[in-house]
Amino acid sequence: MGLFSKKKEAAPAVPKEELIPAAKMIRAPPAKYGEPAKLGKLSSEEVRKYREVLAHFQDETREWPLDTNANSSGDAGAEKRGLSEWERHWLSRECMLRYLRAHKWHVENALKGITETLVWRREVGITHGPEDKKPLTGKDVAIENETGKETLLGFDRDRRPLFYMKNGRQNTESSFRQVQQLIYMMESAVTLCPQGVEKITVLVDFKAYKEPGIITDKAPPVSIARACLNVMQNHYPERLAKCVLINIPWFAWAFLKLMYPFLDPATKEKAIFDEPFEKHIEPEQLEALYNGKLDFKYDHAVYWPDMVAGLQEIRERSFARFQKFGGCVGLSEYDLKGTHDELLYPVDFDQSTL
Repeated sequence: MGLFSKKKEAAPAVPKEELIPAAKMIRAPPAKYGEPAKLGKLSSEEVRKYREVLAHFQDETREWPLDTNANSSGDAGAEKRGLSEWERHWLSRECMLRYLRAHKWHVENALKGITETLVWRREVGITHGPEDKKPLTGKDVAIENETGKETLLGFDRDRRPLFYMKNGRQNTESSFRQVQQLIYMMESAVTLCPQGVEKITVLVDFKAYKEPGIITDKAPPVSIARACLNVMQNHYPERLAKCVLINIPWFAWAFLKLMYPFLDPATKEKAIFDEPFEKHIEPEQLEALYNGKLDFKYDHAVYWPDMVAGLQEIRERSFARFQKFGGCVGLSEYDLKGTHDELLYPVDFDQSTL
């Protein structure tokens, strides 16, 4: 389908007696979606490049700046420090491979990308460890989500978390806090990825809602939109499976055309315009609003604290397994997100032999 072509197909609404009550984040995909995928095979050349990146971050003598300005300017006098435990937890085998894939297996560019994100995570406060001077928490952005404009609810057939963005439920004026909300929710979405899953599916609804607290359904300023694109493309590479956009009004089409040049080719390929969500998601995992079976009505007092607590539990469980298996750079997310007792993929595991 062309970028700005439109295709509308709508299934009949689901009968009320078939609806499934839903008020909170769903923490795991249905068992019927199958077992998690094991690690895929790499070529011997890919393994060699991966090991270059791994060795770089295994070097305990290295230190990195605490903010992006110092990193980009190369200020020799800027405050630096080595990797914290939580940063080593973030630097998993799959994390480094994602950057290598995003940079077409160019080692220097992948190292640069990882370094920029490592420093950025320190600056915005999402290392998740005690070293964060000003951690970005659910409390910081809670006000942005009082009308439920961004939610995590359900999984697609490939066990990928569903991240809903509802532009027509906007409740605040444009500000950097909206960027912080996206950072918080992207970090939450990838945290929710179950064992064997690295990508998320984003569902964007532009429909305008006229309810208390909703102030505008207009597109955000280009500066805010570009900052959000920078977050998703540069700091969460290889995380987007697809992005489905519906109910697009004329001004949003104009905005999308304006933003299109800033999208990288990989992101452009993953954008799907004006196809119904039910074409991509099974009814049992989709909101009834979109012809699914989940009878979901956003209640901030119920949904938000449960989501924040649930994600913290998932992170802490993964971190505990990280410590159990040695607490080093390069452990596999397959081991960190599992329930098995023995380490399946040690750091020196050679994927070219699979």
